[in-house]
Amino acid sequence: MGRWLRISDDLGADPRDVSREAWSERTQGLSRQVRNDVRQALAIVFPATAASLYAEDNRRKKRPDIRGQLREAIARNLARFPEDWRAAAEPLLHVDEAGLGDGILVQAWSPNTIKRRIEAAALHFDYCRARNFAVDLTPTSVRSKLREDQSRVESGKRRIGGVAVDMEALSGLARAVWPDRSWAWLKTTRDRLKKLAKYHGSRNASRAIDAAELRAAGQQLFDRADVLHAAARNRRELVAAHTKARTALTMILLAEAPIRINSCAEIELRSNLLEDLAGLFLDAASTKESHADRRAFSATVIDAIGRYLRLHRAVVMAPGETRLFIGDRGGPIKGAQLSKCLGDFTEPVFKVRVTPHAIRHSVGNFIVASVPDEAALASIILNHRGDAITPVYTQRAGQIVASRRLGAATERTAAALHADTTPTVSRKKLPQRRVTRCSGKSRPTEVGDTAETS
Repeated sequence: MGRWLRISDDLGADPRDVSREAWSERTQGLSRQVRNDVRQALAIVFPATAASLYAEDNRRKKRPDIRGQLREAIARNLARFPEDWRAAAEPLLHVDEAGLGDGILVQAWSPNTIKRRIEAAALHFDYCRARNFAVDLTPTSVRSKLREDQSRVESGKRRIGGVAVDMEALSGLARAVWPDRSWAWLKTTRDRLKKLAKYHGSRNASRAIDAAELRAAGQQLFDRADVLHAAARNRRELVAAHTKARTALTMILLAEAPIRINSCAEIELRSNLLEDLAGLFLDAASTKESHADRRAFSATVIDAIGRYLRLHRAVVMAPGETRLFIGDRGGPIKGAQLSKCLGDFTEPVFKVRVTPHAIRHSVGNFIVASVPDEAALASIILNHRGDAITPVYTQRAGQIVASRRLGAATERTAAALHADTTPTVSRKKLPQRRVTRCSGKSRPTEVGDTAETS
């Protein structure tokens, strides 16, 4: 505030003339941190001007419609296609302004499928140009690309599942654009990679974490956030404390109420949370399945929400903001950002990157493993559209139950024999390469060998 008074005095201006334009003009040349500190002081001293001071920061950008984004993505990627591929694909991928004359592939495929397939093809054609191959989809170029992917998979820079997804995208687009060409070799390559990918655990399979451990870690992070808040001396430090508190609340909330992360990000204080913070209500329009979702909170969640609102959110939020979770500037935050913060914190703590979707899987597995006769509860608690997913959890839960029984039997036998079953430290084994048999001979499977000649 003293900085504002001194600047106003130097300019011969009235310090009580507070507006966004005046603040912007008088603080030019100052660092971003100092400018924001001056603005925060003005908002406190002149509360009637607070909304106007922050109005432009919290204005939501108008997003282009999905069809506009699709049209831009198609044009951008088709420009990287060779001439013959572009001429054949353009009529099939035409996006009509009125929506009445769309190409057949635009009508048949979802926007995400179209983007994934044309991006995969554009990247392959770029690869062909860089390696002086014929700019086409041929066994030679595919085999060369897969051999490079093989080295990346072995070094851990890529996952074989990603390579399989790329090959699926290339195969789908090629058969649609050039149906008269023989793509049997590409289909064989795609199918073989899909089989190889099934033997490699997905990232999500390794991310499941016990809900109690996640809640305990969230409470510890909340305590750290409170300490940082107490020691904060400027807005940057307050924002850092708020980010930790927001992540901690996300962990505690999802551990008890595993809703989808986008629904979590869109929770409104006035319409979704009860006044005493004891429960959550999501109407049908706020859920993926278009089903209303009601949750009752424990004392742990109620306390965490109260601490977040009173201590951390209050010093960061923009005037009039009604979302529970807010970003660094005080406005709404996207679910993807909440998920990223959750993963960034859990990775060093649990040695795996925990995601909101993995938490839902973990809860489903736990329910079915703990109460096999009530397997349908998993679909109810996770708010699935139907119960078709329940058999998946039942299958996984059977493995969990079998593992528990084996462990209990081992412990009983070891206790009866007075045996020491403490794990010994052994040298880390190198990963073994899967061996397949072909023409009566055994050899390691190479990703690059999957592209066969036509």
